[in-house]
Amino acid sequence: MKTGQQTSIAAAIDAIPRRQMELAEAELRSIVRGRVLRDEPMARHTTFRIGGPADIFVQPLDVDDLAAVIHFARAKGLPFKVIGNGSNLLVGDGGIRGIVARLAPNFSDVEWLADGAVVGGGARLARLVKEAWEVGLSGLESTVGIPGTLGGALATNAGTDTGSIGDLVVGATVLDEEGKLREWTAAQFAYRYRHSTVATSKVIVVSARLRLQPASKDDIRAKVERLRGKRAGRQPLRAWSAGSVFKNERAVAAGKVLHRAGAKGHRVGDAQVSMKHANFLINRNRATAEEMRELIAWAHSLALRRYGIDLELEIEMVGQ
Repeated sequence: MKTGQQTSIAAAIDAIPRRQMELAEAELRSIVRGRVLRDEPMARHTTFRIGGPADIFVQPLDVDDLAAVIHFARAKGLPFKVIGNGSNLLVGDGGIRGIVARLAPNFSDVEWLADGAVVGGGARLARLVKEAWEVGLSGLESTVGIPGTLGGALATNAGTDTGSIGDLVVGATVLDEEGKLREWTAAQFAYRYRHSTVATSKVIVVSARLRLQPASKDDIRAKVERLRGKRAGRQPLRAWSAGSVFKNERAVAAGKVLHRAGAKGHRVGDAQVSMKHANFLINRNRATAEEMRELIAWAHSLALRRYGIDLELEIEMVGQ
């Protein structure tokens, strides 16, 4: 077979799913009221600032919109991915096939109560910390400096060395994989270090009830500022990163392991191990996902080779 014929056939095959996605986008626009974008670069929606295009990118306005997207994806047999602030995510350079739904900035309502709050899954943690301080409720200080949303934080039991978000959960409203609302108790999350059952249960956190403690605003402010200063002093908070790349499940934190192994400053293209914290890998300017994956693999191999430590990923790697 001639090369020209092979090229034409390959192009035709590639055009079939592309045409299907164009039709799916048009149909989805008639169903949901939120934004629907085609070939949206995921680099715009991750804190790494890395990632190729999502075939269809949706920002649902509310629960009904989100449920409609879930039903549509199931009916069409399309892959479906939900993200919050994209703060724990490395998206491949080839992008994500199917539909990506982003909860933020919608799903961000907050109702402050005397002993806690009911918070939307798309609410940013930085905002919650600030508002909790303003209303005199303590507990969220352990999330200072974490760039994610509540939904993402609950899915991974995000936190710092001062505590985890799972410690505050009373219950939650979730959407299951069929687009039906369910009420979850805290026990159903089965929280442990940087883990919950959200991913395996394939549910989306719509909102959650958090238990907080009334406290002096001055005391909360002092704690927030102390923790913020501590994190800023040892982590590259202004750099494009996804936070800690590897989990700290061992007696010696992953950052210390990599620091002792000499990882700081190592580069693959524009991907670099931070000079401030060896468990933070940063995008210096135009890093690709391939460069970041190669750097992650190098850091993992270094810890294994030097100390026999098999570091486990904390971030999620998706897409092509």
